[in-house]
Amino acid sequence: MSSIAVNRRQTLALLGGVAGGFIVASRPGAANAAKQDTLVVTSCADAVTLDPQSSFDGQSPLIWRGVYENLLAYKGSSQEIVPHLADYEISSDGLLYTFTVKEGIKFTDGEPLDAAAVKFNIERQKAINLGIAFALTPIASMETPDERTVVLKLSAPSDGLLSAFAGMYSVYMISPKAIRDNEKDGDWAQAWLRENMVGTGPYKLRKYVQSQQAVLERNEAYWRGWDGEHIDNVVIRYVKDANSARLLLERGDSDIALFLPDDMVEAMNDEGGVLVTDIPSPVQYCVVLPANVAPMNDVRVRQAIAYSFDYEGLINNMLRGHAKQARGPVPSGFIGFNPQTKQYKRDIPKAKELLAAAGFPDGGFTLKYTYETGYWWKRPVGELLQSSLKELGIGLEIMELSPAAWSGMMSNPETAKLACFGFLWSPTLATPYDYMWSMFDTAAQGAAGYNWGYYSNPEVDKLLAQGTSEPDEAKRMASYAKAQELIAEEAPALFLYEKNYRLPMNRNVEGFVFNGVWFETFDFYSLTKKGA
Repeated sequence: MSSIAVNRRQTLALLGGVAGGFIVASRPGAANAAKQDTLVVTSCADAVTLDPQSSFDGQSPLIWRGVYENLLAYKGSSQEIVPHLADYEISSDGLLYTFTVKEGIKFTDGEPLDAAAVKFNIERQKAINLGIAFALTPIASMETPDERTVVLKLSAPSDGLLSAFAGMYSVYMISPKAIRDNEKDGDWAQAWLRENMVGTGPYKLRKYVQSQQAVLERNEAYWRGWDGEHIDNVVIRYVKDANSARLLLERGDSDIALFLPDDMVEAMNDEGGVLVTDIPSPVQYCVVLPANVAPMNDVRVRQAIAYSFDYEGLINNMLRGHAKQARGPVPSGFIGFNPQTKQYKRDIPKAKELLAAAGFPDGGFTLKYTYETGYWWKRPVGELLQSSLKELGIGLEIMELSPAAWSGMMSNPETAKLACFGFLWSPTLATPYDYMWSMFDTAAQGAAGYNWGYYSNPEVDKLLAQGTSEPDEAKRMASYAKAQELIAEEAPALFLYEKNYRLPMNRNVEGFVFNGVWFETFDFYSLTKKGA
């Protein structure tokens, strides 16, 4: 149990008191008993933007998924892609993708979802060149031969294009009218969409206060209807104190708690009315190292740091053994994983030998380690790295920043100099290309991706480009396997661990299905609460 006491007034304040017109009770279990049609989620990490096409951050998709939808979807917990807003066909040569939009679907502003709207959203995604835009590069042209049909012509086959229309980071469908009406200075309404949402999904945004609360309410005109049992209202509360978030969950005043520290989740371990999931996951945890400025642009320095880290201590102590050390940039359970990829183990003499060979026998330099408020697991990882580097004579300053300030700092190569950062990645595309391109391709530097260590290797870039466009599966996987070996050898990141998905939620929540492509998000429409 938490050591921090939260009284009735504090709890009510944390949950917003009267949230969007319905009262969230504060005594133990009362929220669930009084409002079975309302799901309350606490998140210790703030959303960055409500625009689902303009960010790769890990916390905003929690809201996106309730309001916006994709043309395609993943079936259940699998990586099988199935139709959602549209049916699809792919030509035998992989160069022609045809989407047929389902009839009768409308945005919440009353505008129809048609072929023109789909084409407009793809054009917007490519134009702003953020989020999943990198996966759309092979699209050479688009045609809309009728009101329901969109034809994409590719310049080369792509093993990730289809999943760019299905996952957590995707070409979500946003009302073109809302975008046109709120565009300023050619920004494709990015400023307006940071705090406003107009989608086709089961919920509408009723209220949003940055860093405090989001309230979603049922979209009565939702195209799939409301037969059967569904959640009517969703309240997302941003709670800064992890102990308070835990207590709210244990008291029954929230239903799900996100972004709690790993050691806290492990300590809960199915207490009372709380269930902690334990599901195999393709999520990869790592620490990205700066690679573009001295002394970190010397591969021997990065390798020394990789040999210094206490991987076993992290897994056995902080994670209580519920994880295994990663081997390179692709997780072991994912398609295309190369089991021959180099795996570093703690070896201080080897680390010192490499540092001396690089001209730094006593270390003598200092790095920064940055992490976002709310990502509690990153702090102890930084402290463990700090302790490891101290043995090499390398200093490490730990900096906590708001998610927006963190992404702004790291996506700028000037302000990101000599800065490491903790990172977790769930697959956005059903291909190894996704893991490696986003963090290690030269084209993914800055705002285009998450290569914020500014690592660059032309051979890796070439292998990834060959892999994603290669129609022969064996040749494609060979390219990806070689890329994994090169990346691991050059140590642009510490590949820490793979861990089962451990989510604390109240036992009365039903209908949750975990898919590793969707991380820390929920299909609210499919959830129910016992007694609803």
